[in-house]
Amino acid sequence: MSVKYIKPNYSNIVLAGLIDAIVAMIFFITLFSMMTNNLINPNLSILLGFVFYRFITIFLFDCTLGMKVFKMLFLNYDEEKLSIKEKLLASFFILYEGVDYYKEVRAYT
Repeated sequence: MSVKYIKPNYSNIVLAGLIDAIVAMIFFITLFSMMTNNLINPNLSILLGFVFYRFITIFLFDCTLGMKVFKMLFLNYDEEKLSIKEKLLASFFILYEGVDYYKEVRAYT
């Protein structure tokens, strides 16, 4: 069995992003509703939390939860796993030097 990678359609990328946004917002809204002090701007906190969520999931699993649902992952232009620098930039929504979404397809030969 060989593994090939293809570019997913744009709707899968958008839906994966929506799943990630919903998961991150639910988590951080719940977290901030339990906190009593209002020293932190909630909107900024959700944005930073979303970036933190993306960094942790991309760093550990090479994809986010939404990407996992659609069997996608980040690879560079050589279809290799990302370096630390590329993972850091991808967590800030910067796809650097050919980094893109790829869908894993298993081919039985």
